[in-house]
Amino acid sequence: MNKIYSILSLLLLCSCATDIDFHIPVNRFESPEVNGKFLKGNIDIGFGSSHKVTTAEVAETIFPSTFDPTVTEGGGIEKSFHLSSSFSLGLLKRLDFVFKSHGDGADVWGAKYQFLGSVASESSNGWKGSLQLTKGSMSESEGTLNVSLRSGGTRNYEGYIEIDTYDASLNFGYRFNKYLITYLNSVYSYYDSESTMSSNSFSTIYVNGIVRTYGGLLGARLGKYDQNLSVIIESGLMYSTWEKDISETSIPVGVRFSYNW
Repeated sequence: MNKIYSILSLLLLCSCATDIDFHIPVNRFESPEVNGKFLKGNIDIGFGSSHKVTTAEVAETIFPSTFDPTVTEGGGIEKSFHLSSSFSLGLLKRLDFVFKSHGDGADVWGAKYQFLGSVASESSNGWKGSLQLTKGSMSESEGTLNVSLRSGGTRNYEGYIEIDTYDASLNFGYRFNKYLITYLNSVYSYYDSESTMSSNSFSTIYVNGIVRTYGGLLGARLGKYDQNLSVIIESGLMYSTWEKDISETSIPVGVRFSYNW
């Protein structure tokens, strides 16, 4: 009952809000195999879990004549969901170029090198191993909110965020046949964020922070490579921590569909 009362009270008091946030993907959908030939590649679209990091928030109450808007720094980390897409292209037999786009998060690019086992185009059974390194960035306006004050005036708030990110993953798997490969992917990500909450009549708020994400993901890729279409299902355990002693642990679940050529 107390929880229900707290939620209702919050809904009654808060009429609108703007926040500065970004998403860190915790589903990665990465098989250990590279494409295996020059210009051989794939395009993927998926839906999976993410960690939403809120760095600052402005909330206006439905009683502006009684309560001034509240400004919160370092809101926290929570589990969320997002759409994502990716693209990979073979450069050498064991080396791919990769590009990934995550909903409300940084786009990343880099390279994937397979050091163990046969490549995807060969579809041979056995153990596989690969290392992937990516980097990326994000610069985005987070919107504007005009709030009313107890004094009768108004105040404008505008949010802006910049992110630089680096990511490494070590992936081992086993191909059982032409239609099934399973894998265990260990992931580490580093997100350096700079957030700005500016106002036309109030001091600008700056929130800088580093988020580190790491964990392991179990997945299976189903589908014969030379038949163009395949699907990846994935789950695991991922942990994110912000330097302001804020953290989130979650069990991500997601699915991705892939077109190969």
